[in-house]
Amino acid sequence: MSSAQEEVVLNRVLTVPNLISAARMLLIPVFGWAFLTGDKDGFALSLLVVIGCTDWVDGYVARRTGQISKLGKLLDPVADRMAIVVVLLALVFRDVVALPVAAALLLRDLIVSIVFPILEAKGFPRLSVNRTGKWATAFIFAGMAFAAASVLQSVRNFAGPASNALLIVGAVLYWTAGLLYIKEIRRVMRAEPRA
Repeated sequence: MSSAQEEVVLNRVLTVPNLISAARMLLIPVFGWAFLTGDKDGFALSLLVVIGCTDWVDGYVARRTGQISKLGKLLDPVADRMAIVVVLLALVFRDVVALPVAAALLLRDLIVSIVFPILEAKGFPRLSVNRTGKWATAFIFAGMAFAAASVLQSVRNFAGPASNALLIVGAVLYWTAGLLYIKEIRRVMRAEPRA
């Protein structure tokens, strides 16, 4: 009975968590525009906080209401990747995040965005986000928020160093999560050999 209910939930498209994820995706380019204009920093920072918070909210709502769906499992990581790419590029453009730090994060995302679809095309199941990856995303979003805040004169001396520390920890966790994905991929490939 519970498995049948779960299957119905997993196939739903219109759910509150999915709407939250979709809204997050729509806010990402708005942040990019606001931050890059250079005269809407307060508004851009507010948007970034909303984007970061909704990353947690959609998952929480999905679990609490039993609205975990196949689309949601796809939308959430796509929204995360979109946010990380757009925000990091905007932060590099405004010269508040060092290019090597951004490159380390973006390279990992590029690898994942190439490898995962190839594996799925070969019939391997989509891997769930691991706990290390969730922590990495949390550190990265916090680091990006502090980096964006560092353009404000009143908090620059604190926000700049804090953003560097958080992004470096996030990058280490991000790559660690990637290595754990590789380990899981190897386990799945051994367990489910393909012709």
